[in-house]
Amino acid sequence: MTTGYLGLTIFFILATAIGVVLLVINRLLAPKTPEPYEGYPYECGVPLYDKTTWTTIDQKYYLLGLLLVLFDLESAFVFPWAVIFREVAQVAPGFIFTEMFFFLGILILGYIYAWKKGALKWQ
Repeated sequence: MTTGYLGLTIFFILATAIGVVLLVINRLLAPKTPEPYEGYPYECGVPLYDKTTWTTIDQKYYLLGLLLVLFDLESAFVFPWAVIFREVAQVAPGFIFTEMFFFLGILILGYIYAWKKGALKWQ
């Protein structure tokens, strides 16, 4: 019974030791002088050089973030659906198929909206 936990314990100790050693090496070898822009805010790939001025961030960054969330949710839902499709299709064949096409239809509407808004154009 304890042999299964022995490998896990060795792995945990080894992973912790590697993490500590890498942190110590970083502390010893890292440059000691701070960078001039180290404390400045940084958002969406656009560095802000003056803290007193307000700048506008281009809309494409926000739309790109929303598209990322949209298609990440799609993959997070479609993969488990595909894994259990055969099992559930034997019980309720029409329901699971209709459910997925309804979900993909909503995602396609989001994609069309983003396309119409110009979120996929970078120029």
